[in-house]
Amino acid sequence: MDKPRSTDRLPDLRAAAADATFRLFRLQTDLYNRFSLPVISTARPFSFYRKAFFDNRSERAVLDELQGKVILDIGCGFTPYMPDSMFQACRRAGIDFYGVDPKLGQKPRFNLIDTVARWSTNLRAPMDPNAPGDAWRIGAMADNLPFADGAVDLILSSWLLEVWLSDPDILASIYREFARVLKPGGQARLMPQPKLTPGTRGRAFDDALQAFDVHQKPLPVGSPNLFPPAYLTILTRRS
Repeated sequence: MDKPRSTDRLPDLRAAAADATFRLFRLQTDLYNRFSLPVISTARPFSFYRKAFFDNRSERAVLDELQGKVILDIGCGFTPYMPDSMFQACRRAGIDFYGVDPKLGQKPRFNLIDTVARWSTNLRAPMDPNAPGDAWRIGAMADNLPFADGAVDLILSSWLLEVWLSDPDILASIYREFARVLKPGGQARLMPQPKLTPGTRGRAFDDALQAFDVHQKPLPVGSPNLFPPAYLTILTRRS
């Protein structure tokens, strides 16, 4: 008798867990919108970015890979004001790493909720409103990026798309903008994400993804506020 293959249903179970996770996110977002609560602006250290987007490679290896490239961190929150952030590490290494968030268009105000959120994401150093790098902090929306066509090598985005922004038409608009600014072969790496199944989010969403080769892989197991049961989505711009 053949041994039972215990991993046969693992992809299905993982997709179901991700779906449940995003149902909870939707409830949370609905509550914030219903009561007009302010969106929490998180900040995350370079170690988080390495684990989420670069297979936990060393800081030196990531910086070496990104030399000479243009990188956008979409929905970065207050991350650029943190000394142990990827933003500041890239700035020190001479890499064009831009933090993009509507809140960056105004003088930062760090309230108690933002401070608690920072501690929950393992950042211990205080946020510095005078942190260097003003030229690389961009106050803009994700679907209206102030970059030329084909000017960007890599887009990173954590805890924004499908979490705070889940409307399929809005997501389609954002993905079209990603396709515009990315070079052929450039990538957008997004997390956490649900399983993307064609036909479930409407034609506009599916059409927007036609500009990319889409690959998803499970996120590493971790705490729910950093690495919930979900996927890393890698969108590679087609030529």
